[in-house]
Amino acid sequence: MGSIPILAANMEQENLISIDGPKSKFEAFLSEEKNRRIFFSGKFGCGKTFFLQTFFDGFKEKYDVYHLYPVRYQISSNENIINLLKYDILVELLKKDPECFQGNVSKGIKDSTRLFLSFCKERGSINSTLQSIVGTTEAALSLSPDPLVQALSKLGRPIKDLLVFDRKFQEFKREFQAGDKGVIDKFIKEIELSDDSIATDHLSHLLIEKIKNNKAGKRSVLILDDFDRIDPEHIFRILNVLSAQMEGEEDNKFGFDHIIIVADIKNVESIFHHRYGESTEFGGYFDKFFTVKPFEFDNKKAVIEKIPDLIQKIKYDEPNLKDALGRSGITKHLLEEVLLKAFDLGHVSLRQLYKPIQHKFVEVQKGALIRDSFMDGRNQCIDIAIKLLIALYGNKETFLKVLRSVRANASSSDDKGQWLFSEYSNSMLKRLIPKGTNENSDWLTYKIKRTQNGWYLNEGDRSAHARFFYDTLVEYVERGKYDKQNWRDYDD
Repeated sequence: MGSIPILAANMEQENLISIDGPKSKFEAFLSEEKNRRIFFSGKFGCGKTFFLQTFFDGFKEKYDVYHLYPVRYQISSNENIINLLKYDILVELLKKDPECFQGNVSKGIKDSTRLFLSFCKERGSINSTLQSIVGTTEAALSLSPDPLVQALSKLGRPIKDLLVFDRKFQEFKREFQAGDKGVIDKFIKEIELSDDSIATDHLSHLLIEKIKNNKAGKRSVLILDDFDRIDPEHIFRILNVLSAQMEGEEDNKFGFDHIIIVADIKNVESIFHHRYGESTEFGGYFDKFFTVKPFEFDNKKAVIEKIPDLIQKIKYDEPNLKDALGRSGITKHLLEEVLLKAFDLGHVSLRQLYKPIQHKFVEVQKGALIRDSFMDGRNQCIDIAIKLLIALYGNKETFLKVLRSVRANASSSDDKGQWLFSEYSNSMLKRLIPKGTNENSDWLTYKIKRTQNGWYLNEGDRSAHARFFYDTLVEYVERGKYDKQNWRDYDD
């Protein structure tokens, strides 16, 4: 079915990010009846899917929504993309109303509900056929002599979703055999002898009818999500196939009142120019995907406000980390400092922020913290925060790039208090500066002095605490001091 939206999966209510900021803006944008095609733009992982799901959950009485994820379309040929789209819409229809294709009244060949059922199956029990498909490999299915089974093998969607057909099929079959069987047999034969366009046209007509009936006075919305996850080699091929199916300036495919394509417009434009050249006009190509203008989604303020709470929700097995990740914890403060600034600069996504909440990282499993002394505990808590951040970014090099960008934007106006910057820097300097160094020394571009509690900036340098902290942190990570096994080994 495409990718499962991470942010919507099993999240506790208190973890959810407020959508109040962009909600009213998008409501007004969508309420314009003629705004039939919308490009919903936002950075990858910023919470676009979560916003749309939450938004439409609050307007179920107004909108009938079909939320699809076309990621898997990239492995299909152009001619199959629309068939896959139809299939996904069909399954969503069945989920909304399992009885929508179970017509009880026969009006002959013009009855599109009965016609669809006869087209799908006139081979005995649908249940027995589909049950045999469930759990069978695609390769085995493709060898079946049954053309329908061969087609199902290529759909790539759980066939179990189609078992809803069976509830009234036996009743339909008895009526089918007693009614217009001869006429329908003739139609099926014509379908089998013709090209696919006849069946495709009929299925399109049927979907339009059912979508219209199902919305019952609401406005129908088709969301094509997760284009950010589609391989750049395929994204324009899929967009072009979909745009070719637009029915004109006013009408949408399958009669949807609104079609919403979800992606980062800046990323799409960058891929476009990389593929077709910088001089190729992007606007002329792209404006066919929206009616008025792209909708720019931005919920940064709400996410920033929630980051401290999200950090306290991090899953861990190490019991000694309870206080370190608590409201005033050493690990929590360091994570908060770095992630807040990284998110503000666009260097971490909401999707990334949720990962340690949904999964237990090895960096916080039992044995990660051995508190032999207060200072040992502090150093280990700093190292655990760094290891967790590296894991979040995938590798040390990527994390260092983020740190350098954050450092370049750090300023003396950063109001975290001198304690956070000076005490964290002090803990790292104890493992960076060799023993025996003079009490007054130069460190990078700073002048520092040693007291009985450790190394600190000289009095005249206090305005540079934020930069000093980040320069020290970058050096600490570069030299791999966070990965020391002997916690008391502060020498090089």
